[in-house]
Amino acid sequence: MQLFLNQPFVPQNNVVSQKAVDNQSHIYTVQGRTFQYKVFTDANGNITKVVAISPKKLVPADYFIQNVNTCTKKLVMRVPLRMAMYEYTCPTGTYKYTTFGTIGHLITTAEVAR
Repeated sequence: MQLFLNQPFVPQNNVVSQKAVDNQSHIYTVQGRTFQYKVFTDANGNITKVVAISPKKLVPADYFIQNVNTCTKKLVMRVPLRMAMYEYTCPTGTYKYTTFGTIGHLITTAEVAR
């Protein structure tokens, strides 16, 4: 399954959907093999934010940012062994990529920068 930011999200069998507060966007819960994802879409169905949770691994940026090798990566903030926040400037837009947590409860968040 591909969960690229700024791309349309096509729900599959293992997806649970709920309307967001504004009644136009959606929040989807997707159970993958390694990660559980929360996918946030706008009113047009494009992915604006993805949160991935795993006990053992962080999700690489290339899971969420298409053609990440063409982007400029900048470290915005870092707390050793706890958190890191990066900003990716790409031809398709600017994205925030954040990792947080400790072994046993790791969270990776990728979102379109506003």
